[in-house]
Amino acid sequence: MTAFRLVLLLLLIGASANAEWVADTANKKQVASANAIAQIKERIPRSQPFFEDAYGMAVFPSVTRLGFGFGGAVGKGYVIEGDTIIGTTRFWQFTSGIQAGVRNFSMVILFKDKEALDYYKQGKAQFMGQSGLAVANKGIAGTPAFNDGVAIFTVTRLGLMGEFTISGAKMTYRPLPGTEESAQ
Repeated sequence: MTAFRLVLLLLLIGASANAEWVADTANKKQVASANAIAQIKERIPRSQPFFEDAYGMAVFPSVTRLGFGFGGAVGKGYVIEGDTIIGTTRFWQFTSGIQAGVRNFSMVILFKDKEALDYYKQGKAQFMGQSGLAVANKGIAGTPAFNDGVAIFTVTRLGLMGEFTISGAKMTYRPLPGTEESAQ
């Protein structure tokens, strides 16, 4: 009986150490964010270990992108640390290059550790190059490893777009009222 209790205790400790965020079913935006996470895990199986290793994440359930020579994208979402929403986030992107089309996609940015999440919360601009093709709801993208403590995965929800571009992206973070950060 003592061995059974020990095994049960170890299972409970392990379960609480890997707590996952659960959406409030009464909040449509949280449900959309949970659905985006589930879609990425389902459509990009190699993302699973990144979710398991992540300290936190930014979830954008819907990012809309339009481009014809020049383009841009915009989306809103949540920042989650462990199993708690700690703030909201916005994503803006300007692109230039060979591109044509429009698409809507979900994006999750995973942070390997607290340092990577803290850097994200500072809202520094990021510059990147990208290429891809999205048709209807087919199209996925992701980093194959944590780069500077960050891994990004996207899945196309709907659209038609081809691109080979260079871009600048800006992410902003706003802590939720009542959190420790909002009091600072």
